[in-house]
Amino acid sequence: MKVKYLLASLLAIVFFSCDDTTDALGLNMMPNSDKVDVKAMNFDVSTQTVLAGPVFAKTSMGFLGKYTDPEFGSFDADFLAQVTCTDQFEFPLARMVPVDNNSSEKTFEATAASINFYYTRYFGDSLNTCRLSVYELNKELVKSTQSYYTDIDPSQYYSTSGLLAKKSYSAVDLSVDEATRYSSTYYPSVSVNFPLNRANQFIKLFQDSKANGLNFKDEFAKAFKGIYVKCDQGDGTVLYLDQVHLNISFKVYATDSLGHFPIKRKQAGFQTEDSTYITTAQFGSTKEVIQTNRFINDQKLSDLAQIKDYTMIKSPAGLFTKVTLPIAEIANKLKNDTLNSVKLSFNAYNKNSVNSFGMSAPKQLLIVRESDYKDFFEKNLLIDNITSFLASYSASTNEYTFSNITRLITTAMTENKETEEMLLIPVTVTLDSNSNIISIQHDLEPGYVKLKGGTDNKLKLEIKYISFK
Repeated sequence: MKVKYLLASLLAIVFFSCDDTTDALGLNMMPNSDKVDVKAMNFDVSTQTVLAGPVFAKTSMGFLGKYTDPEFGSFDADFLAQVTCTDQFEFPLARMVPVDNNSSEKTFEATAASINFYYTRYFGDSLNTCRLSVYELNKELVKSTQSYYTDIDPSQYYSTSGLLAKKSYSAVDLSVDEATRYSSTYYPSVSVNFPLNRANQFIKLFQDSKANGLNFKDEFAKAFKGIYVKCDQGDGTVLYLDQVHLNISFKVYATDSLGHFPIKRKQAGFQTEDSTYITTAQFGSTKEVIQTNRFINDQKLSDLAQIKDYTMIKSPAGLFTKVTLPIAEIANKLKNDTLNSVKLSFNAYNKNSVNSFGMSAPKQLLIVRESDYKDFFEKNLLIDNITSFLASYSASTNEYTFSNITRLITTAMTENKETEEMLLIPVTVTLDSNSNIISIQHDLEPGYVKLKGGTDNKLKLEIKYISFK
């Protein structure tokens, strides 16, 4: 019984001695000389606009078009792409209709061929008339990191004599009826005719590969090195191309209900020819092969980088903001204290665009050490919340906030840095089904934001720290 009363007394003490707040938990038990205060201090941060230069752009999306902005000048986007087939690709030779049934050597020909450029999104004017040109590459795209930078020189990979097709287009194709355009199954595309003689060479190459025991996929890659696509007329539209397909159509014999082919109609007493129909073989530009974009920005960007009253971020491959953190000053003033939290915010100016197809602010910004910048993208790294962090644009506050970069500051202090040079970069973030980040790449869509700061207007780094009395 005494044990029961003892337990009850202890429970009563626990319940009735609880306070509504635990802020001072443990502090009241410390002697005055050991008590701590949580304090705040601001430090000046310098920012400046810098030219991004060419950026690492390994992507399966092709950007095509041109637009001219009153503030940033002109921007051109074109791309080079390889096309490939599956490992088990087959032209169904046994079912294909030969050119001459009486010939001892069976030859087959394509009935049509085309290259289709598919897209679901675009930037700019939907009805602006543009024209694209497609050239065949005469030099193989080498699988190296350099191939994926946006300053690739297409002239090193094609000649004007390799022109395959030209085609006029607009982002919204008014020749397609409205009901079709708004249907869930409609996939906008620009289709250009592909030379039949080249398509027939591919069919013959398949025959020869089959006869000689060679891998057709490898032989095709040697024979057709890819395409270069550029917009040579029109200003005001950029297409975001999701897929590029080379389609080759040809005639095949129909099979009967049991799958037998061809239907031997004459042998069965019929006087008519065997039934035939048209089918299509498809080659595509996939993640397995190289697709690389080339961007050209106007010289106006160089002038914008000299402005000292604010900073700018412009994508793609346009302008970054460089951030200089005063590490030595922080270490000097807070050397006897413990950092609790460090916040850095970038406020954006409201836009007053005179362009009706104005660019929007980047959705997310990466801040990363300038010294780590290239490796971060080339090695497909993810943020570690030590030397690299992400911030999302807040429409309600019109700012990007890195809410706690304490580990960046403490790491730089440990390394005895005088300052820490950081780059603020627009990025796109890919998540898996569990919302985990699996990829961070340069934002390659047209966009910009003007940020408060600049060399003449310091930002404030907000530090909360614990100081012992």
